[in-house]
Amino acid sequence: MSETESVPQSDPVCILYIGECPSVSGRSTLTYAVGKHEAEGTLHLRIADNTGKGMWCKDWAPAQAIEAIVAGAQELTAKSFQGLHPGKSINTGGFVLAALRDLGLIRPCEPNTRVHEHVPMTTLEQAVTDRLTAVAGGTAANPAPKSRRKAKEAV
Repeated sequence: MSETESVPQSDPVCILYIGECPSVSGRSTLTYAVGKHEAEGTLHLRIADNTGKGMWCKDWAPAQAIEAIVAGAQELTAKSFQGLHPGKSINTGGFVLAALRDLGLIRPCEPNTRVHEHVPMTTLEQAVTDRLTAVAGGTAANPAPKSRRKAKEAV
C-alpha cells in the first residue's frame, strides 16, 4: 500500500440500540440508532433510515450536544435540533425530535403538540438505559443486531 492510499476507518461508534418511530408529520417511518463512542465512552444518536423521500444527515450527534439543547428549554421544535448538524438537511432536526420523543427524552406539550418539552429528570442516557432494560425484559422491540447486518435485515 502506498502512502497516498488510505486504510478505510471503521466507525468509532458501536451501536447499542436501533429503533423505529413515525416522523413528526407521520408520513414516514424513521430508523434511528443510539451508539457509544468506543474510545470516549460517550453516547451518540443518528438517523439511519427514512421510508419517505426526504433527505437527512446520517452523521452521529453527541448526547452532550443533545442534552445542551434539551436541558432547560421551554419549547422544543424541529428547528431546535438543526444546530446538531449545521449546514446539513433541515429535515434532520425534525427526525431527531421524533427519535428523542420515541425514546422518552421529550414529549409533546399540551395543547400544541408541535411543540415539545423535556421530560423532567430524564437524560438521554437514562432514556436509552430504560429502553434497553425494556428490550431485555421483552417489553420493547429493536435491540441492536448482534451481527454487522444492516438494520433493515436485522428487524
